Amino acid sequence: MSGLGKKTRRLFALLVLIASTLFLVFVFFATKNALDVWTRLQNLPAPLLYGYTALIIAFVLFALWLIYRLLRNPSARGLKTAAPIDESTVEARLDEAEEIGISTDGLRHELQELNERKATGRIYIALFGDISTGKSSLIKALLPNAQVDINVRGGSTQEIKQYIWRSAAEDELILSDLPGRNEADGALEQIIEEEARRAQIVIYVCDSDLSRSQLDDINSLIAYQKPLIICINKSDRLSDNEKAQLEKRFLEHLGDDKQMTLAFVQSGGEEEVIVLQADGQEDTQVRSRPVQVGALAQAVQDQIDDQADELSQLRDASVFVLIQQKLDDATAVHRDKQAEKIIKSSTKKAVFGALASVSPGSDLVIQGLVGTAMVKDLCKLHDASVRDLDIDQFFDFSQGQIKKSAPILLAVAGNAMKAFPGIGTVTGGLTHAFAYGLIFDALGRAVQKTLKQRGQLKPAPAAISFGQYLNENMQSEKMELAKLIFNKVKK
Repeated sequence: MSGLGKKTRRLFALLVLIASTLFLVFVFFATKNALDVWTRLQNLPAPLLYGYTALIIAFVLFALWLIYRLLRNPSARGLKTAAPIDESTVEARLDEAEEIGISTDGLRHELQELNERKATGRIYIALFGDISTGKSSLIKALLPNAQVDINVRGGSTQEIKQYIWRSAAEDELILSDLPGRNEADGALEQIIEEEARRAQIVIYVCDSDLSRSQLDDINSLIAYQKPLIICINKSDRLSDNEKAQLEKRFLEHLGDDKQMTLAFVQSGGEEEVIVLQADGQEDTQVRSRPVQVGALAQAVQDQIDDQADELSQLRDASVFVLIQQKLDDATAVHRDKQAEKIIKSSTKKAVFGALASVSPGSDLVIQGLVGTAMVKDLCKLHDASVRDLDIDQFFDFSQGQIKKSAPILLAVAGNAMKAFPGIGTVTGGLTHAFAYGLIFDALGRAVQKTLKQRGQLKPAPAAISFGQYLNENMQSEKMELAKLIFNKVKK
């Protein structure tokens, strides 16, 4: 306060005086009123006194409950605790998928492989890392007698190779040597990620500070929620101070997680060095690098000893999630194919119905059974409950789009018909049928998009998508619909 000016201090003093006076006045009046109420309550009959007291207590409890609800974490409100994923849950989902025609052979094979691994009692360890970081050399250092293809040019591992390693504590481990993350693409990258889920321990091998891509890889592996050992290879090039700085930066990037361990190793191998001869000439020689993998072996053993009961549970849960994700993808593909069939079938019905109509109008879409049936079938495909009110609102919102687009639709339809000799001069129902085909195609795709993105029919967003698809249909050449109408007329 000593740094404040004289006028400022006086102003603060005045504010303190006013605030103190107002507070004392409030306390006096509040005390007087409370005593007055208490005196009056004592003169009331016992039933009224107890009833009044119970009402006050109920009001206070309700206010406290309301405050608690308001201060609770909003994201936690209204959410049900997800049921844990176990083998029976996965089996039930696979059975449901098969009932609606989704092939689950690959997913059941995944489940079978998991049970086979569990039966062996072995611990599976996956080695990840970029190309040329020394994953294969590291396995060679751990298993000197193993046949490992080590190529100094890098990128020698083009497939997953597995090796048996018996630790000092006689635990039988399976080491999976995976292709370099930065050389894999497409299906190979998917195989690499899936193997991480199947493993109980993951080792990520690098030979320096983390690059952005390596940090992204590690964060994705951390998300699998299983022990992760970050193995810094070629550490003989680093001083103790450099190692300490690296460890500090790793902790800054990734945090202090008990599931994550840092190990400095040297996997051996060979390196070229320049040797200065006695005569002053420089000579290039190849020499062996020392092998130092004790820190990695100890880190693996510590994870096994500390989490013996949890390793298999973490691995199982990760595989179950993998199967669920694959099943979700397969379900999405199945729904897309079935939705395409529903949309095409409904579009044909709309076209054939419009051929019998002479005057154009939006009533076929807004009130017709074909449009309503299509929306209901698409909702049923996505297991989304739908109310008649939602369908009516969707059609109401869409009607404005149709009215604005009807003249353009008819013009597009007329131009398309001119591509077919003998039909170009025909008007009326043919043109309207083509227009209705464009409408129903856009209508179905809008509903499918909304259901896919939101899980339920939202009339307003679906109507917006309907307008977008309608414009796309008018700008593209929908000759398939024209051929459909042409073939129908020929019959």
